[in-house]
Amino acid sequence: MSTGPVPAAPGKGTARLALLVAAVSLVVALVAAGVAGVALVRSGDESPDTVAAPGDGASAQATAGGDAPAAPATTAAAAEPSPTGTVLGVLSPQAVYTQVYKDQELIPQVTRGASAYLDLNEPRVVQQGSDKDDARLELPYNSTVPVIILLDGVEGAVVPENIKDPQPEDCADLIRKSPVPPRAETAAQRELIMCVATSQEQAAAIGQRQRMVVLHVIALSSNAKVSIQLKAWEAPS
Repeated sequence: MSTGPVPAAPGKGTARLALLVAAVSLVVALVAAGVAGVALVRSGDESPDTVAAPGDGASAQATAGGDAPAAPATTAAAAEPSPTGTVLGVLSPQAVYTQVYKDQELIPQVTRGASAYLDLNEPRVVQQGSDKDDARLELPYNSTVPVIILLDGVEGAVVPENIKDPQPEDCADLIRKSPVPPRAETAAQRELIMCVATSQEQAAAIGQRQRMVVLHVIALSSNAKVSIQLKAWEAPS
């Protein structure tokens, strides 16, 4: 009886194929694990927990799908120097004032319904206001004493009692240190002395220099008539 090759047992080929497929799957899994590990390391380098170095203002946490929001810019504005007053430029010790008039007297009268205006450049009383006026006198409803109001561009100061005969240099210093507020009402009481610097812009418009005026209330009548004595100097250019 002749012997031939023995046929393989049924199922052995299938087992070998399954073993080969399992080996290939293991290799693929190892490769995938390696790739995932590399990606994890890289993502750790770009983690949002990274702390920016001091002074690095560009860092911020990135939001998914967009850029990091810019931090609000907070800039502390430097304090701007206040505008120089109209008389502050004439405080130099070398400044020379030229007297333009003295011992001029004005006697404005006001009522509760009518104000009086002063043009200190001439000087004169003006019943109807104009752009040449430097001060206005009016009578408050709750008082019998008129008040003096300096108009736009005009600066002034009340002279303290210890200065009896203020000079233009004294006036410039008083206006610099303690000016009356804009549109303030100063009671025109007897013996009131005010320093008044006329409007520099208005003076230039009429071809004059700015003037420093000493205004002295020497009398006040019961019918709100005010006697004012004036003297003025031309301010240096």
